[in-house]
Amino acid sequence: MTAESQDRKESRSLTPEQLRERVEHTREELGRTVEELAAKADVKARAKEKAGDARAKVHDVVVHSRARVQDRTARTAQRGLVPALAVTAAAAVAVWLQVRRHGHGGGKGRGRLAAASRGGPCGIGPRRRGSRTRRFR
Repeated sequence: MTAESQDRKESRSLTPEQLRERVEHTREELGRTVEELAAKADVKARAKEKAGDARAKVHDVVVHSRARVQDRTARTAQRGLVPALAVTAAAAVAVWLQVRRHGHGGGKGRGRLAAASRGGPCGIGPRRRGSRTRRFR
């Protein structure tokens, strides 16, 4: 016997009230199925939902990061200001040494003083052989 023939036999043995309940249940189930299909077909709503999920995830990361920074700042403050100043001073000295070693910016963008020390166009620095620039006094 097939499932369809079994359903027919069962439906013959059911009372009208039981049949109404079965029909009502089937309608509700069909309504839920149609709503699920409509939700899957609504691309705009699904995109908004994904954007909301992504926004919530970013918000959580920001809140977590903010808490970590505040915690680290509090721990640094507890250790004292001296270590933070020492690190800042060390970084400043390192930058100063780099600038001093490699000139002011390097490349074509060097300033007047760097060009002058090479016998540049302002004529203040030492003169190169064969240079067309003259020293002005």
